Amino acid sequence: MDQSEEARRHTAGLGAARAFELVRKELLTEFGADFFRSYIDPLRLVAEMDGVLLFRAGSRVAQDRLRQQVQHRLEARMRIYAPSMGPTQILLEHEIPEDVRALADARIDPARPAPAGEAQRLPPLGFDNFCVDETNQRPFAVAQMIASGASVFPTWLVHSPPGCGKTHLLTAIAREASSQGRKVLMLTGQEFLEQFQSALHKKRDSSAFKDMMRAPDVLIVDDFHRICGKKATEEEAFDTFYDVTRRGGQVILAANHGAEGLEGLDDTLRAKLKGAAASEITEPGPTLRRRILDQRVAFHARATAGFSVAAEALDMIADRMHVTGRELDGAVCQLLIEWKISGGTTVTLDAAATALQSKLSDAAERRITVQLVQKVVARHYNMTPAQLLERTRRHAIARPRQVAMYLACKMTHASLPDIGQRFGGFDHTTIMYARDRIGALAEADPNLKAELENVARTIRREP
Repeated sequence: MDQSEEARRHTAGLGAARAFELVRKELLTEFGADFFRSYIDPLRLVAEMDGVLLFRAGSRVAQDRLRQQVQHRLEARMRIYAPSMGPTQILLEHEIPEDVRALADARIDPARPAPAGEAQRLPPLGFDNFCVDETNQRPFAVAQMIASGASVFPTWLVHSPPGCGKTHLLTAIAREASSQGRKVLMLTGQEFLEQFQSALHKKRDSSAFKDMMRAPDVLIVDDFHRICGKKATEEEAFDTFYDVTRRGGQVILAANHGAEGLEGLDDTLRAKLKGAAASEITEPGPTLRRRILDQRVAFHARATAGFSVAAEALDMIADRMHVTGRELDGAVCQLLIEWKISGGTTVTLDAAATALQSKLSDAAERRITVQLVQKVVARHYNMTPAQLLERTRRHAIARPRQVAMYLACKMTHASLPDIGQRFGGFDHTTIMYARDRIGALAEADPNLKAELENVARTIRREP
């Protein structure tokens, strides 16, 4: 390669590098912090060769996700800043030509502004930065077994309310399994749905889609509930899972509910999913919330020198904000804003209470969950929560279940369909019937009314 050609590529690379730096910020906003730090943040612009911009992905998993979801948006946004820019290719290290690899750092990386410190980079989602306690210890252990290749579960379903760490665990599995040389494909239920429908209706040939979905050693589908109610897609998904596991592969699913609570899922397919191993992550308790807060404050302190929050402020947040890890992350971001506004002084208890006033109010209102109601009602009737959810008409179980449904309607902000799902997939009309039935009985029976008030008081006092 002569000097003039190298100079031309060097100049083009500088322009592309600046455009990529601007586009990265837009992609962070578009895809969110979790997706960005796992897939887009490690992406590197290497060079321009024969009119094509070459990018290096951090792993095979990242390469697949970037090609599927990001590449077309990356090209479109890059052309806004560099209209003459050509197409892009996202490659792995060994796929990049050797002569380009040798010159890549010298041509491209100097054009990218150096961060103030490595800590400014968002941390990857791995097992080492997943906070563990009794609410997620078992799912964490299973995820580690699967990632190591030691799992005996062909299909594993992990479920929880949104924001409790499912995606974190799935990403950690993908990263670890990929590092061992196993072929991993991770996508969301919505992506599975869209790609299947595209293959079916636009190309009139789904063979390429089937080959791609059945090829990996580890197939991971996040937000699996997104495909429920779409009969053809459900059937294709279960055919895919069967093929992957039949040849010794691993299928991992994450959803907001267990098999019983997945609304719209075909009963035959629901029965198949019940045969899978399953783990539930519940909302974090105060100890885990405090640990999450410590971790997030420490991360922001590494990226923003001097940022600190008083210990009593974090204690207050952990005690009063009965929310998920995702919402706690948002609370810490709010504290960072308060710290900057106050001129860089430690965020005190009073300052935190002022900065998070609306969040603390919302958290107090949402503290009582359907799960909490079920737990207290089951304990009141000397049952386990699992017994409370049994589908039986036996009075000894049906009546406490109706009481729990009644109190869930009265004391939580959950919708009728959501309460139905939380009770194992009951229709919203069943919840309405239980609410009205127990309400009418309480009006006619002072003893039952007093009993309900006593249970409600216990729920409100529950830590």
